[in-house]
Amino acid sequence: MISNDPGRAAGTGLFQEASLPLSIALVIPVGALLILLGLLLFPVNLGLIPFSPDGQLGLLLVIMAVQMLALGETPVGQYRRSRLLIVIGIAFAAMGVFSCIVPGILTDVIRQLLAVLNIAGGVILLAKRFLPMLHGGAELAAPLPPILKRLLVTLTVLNVVAIAFGISMLLPGLVPAMVIAGIVVVNGLLLFALASILLQIG
Repeated sequence: MISNDPGRAAGTGLFQEASLPLSIALVIPVGALLILLGLLLFPVNLGLIPFSPDGQLGLLLVIMAVQMLALGETPVGQYRRSRLLIVIGIAFAAMGVFSCIVPGILTDVIRQLLAVLNIAGGVILLAKRFLPMLHGGAELAAPLPPILKRLLVTLTVLNVVAIAFGISMLLPGLVPAMVIAGIVVVNGLLLFALASILLQIG
């Protein structure tokens, strides 16, 4: 039987419908996964628990694919969900799942792909954000509201962290493993901060 009671349909307490935009609803689990991954990398680097690099790379690629398929969000910016973008997202998801199930075959390919995407995305987004400010006039020099300043700082740090993470993957051994674990945790925490700021703005 279908109830016509709007209160029952909406739910109460923990069962009440959450008013979260889809973009923020996706950011939160991604942040949680990155924090968990980063925290697990600490005992992994100490040799306390086993580790599968293919599983890590596959997970990161699947997360990226989900963001592309659901929101059109890519490491180099957000785009309309065209057929080409959907095909790329499906290909990324397939590569990530394959890497998790069959280790050792796509490891280097996915590592280099994630490295290039993170570095290129960080550089491109930083350039898009700050080049207009450098070439702008007095209009862009006007002070920003505090919440927008926090958003700007958070996005900038996220881009810098993405570049650092990409470099660490492109040049393994250049950055200490413990530092990489810290970078992943910081990335997850920044995503939570970003979600909080976007909720306040929205």
